[in-house]
Amino acid sequence: MLLLRSFIFQLVLISIAMTSALQRQWGKVIKVMSSSTSSASPSFDILQIFMKDDGTFPNNEHYPTLIYKHAFHGSESDGRRLIVNKNEWTEPWVWGIFSYHHYHTKAWELLLCVCGSASIQLGGDDGPTVKIDKGDLVLIPPGVAHKQLEEGGGFSLLGSYPTFRFDDGRIDTCRGKPTDEERKRIQDCYVPKTDPMFNLNIAEFCSGSAQWSESDLT
Repeated sequence: MLLLRSFIFQLVLISIAMTSALQRQWGKVIKVMSSSTSSASPSFDILQIFMKDDGTFPNNEHYPTLIYKHAFHGSESDGRRLIVNKNEWTEPWVWGIFSYHHYHTKAWELLLCVCGSASIQLGGDDGPTVKIDKGDLVLIPPGVAHKQLEEGGGFSLLGSYPTFRFDDGRIDTCRGKPTDEERKRIQDCYVPKTDPMFNLNIAEFCSGSAQWSESDLT
């Protein structure tokens, strides 16, 4: 009887996961809102983009790229201080994004735009293009391909990674189809609980429980 109950429970979990996956808007830029009544609502828009494996890049079917639009209004030094404030994210680098599709398997990537703007393509050659402006914060899950297309105004970013389970402190840069080992790293990768700047629950804005509205973007 216990074995049967366990089997039924697993079937329920699989059914929930499949339903959630079917409800996702693959490759669509979706505006999401917190479903929690206990946390303060952010004063900026949060965009969510789910990308699935396109046959070349693994992307990430479980976690979306999140973009906090026009969220930050401080200086580069202010951004750097906030990112490392709790010692949960690495000392940020300052640069742009590679002009070719690449992804990381060892950690989530945080990108804070501190100057200019750029067009970024996500998910591969058929993926959506989003504009990143000064003040935008981007959180990219492991496996999600991304590249820079165009930039202006001296575009630069602060880039950082969670320190937990990031032992050697070096991010990998992968191109093309992942190996079995790289797929496993993506699957097992640590998911940060909150972002370091606004302390928002990342999992909440990644889940199917978040409210969303595509019409708000048009």
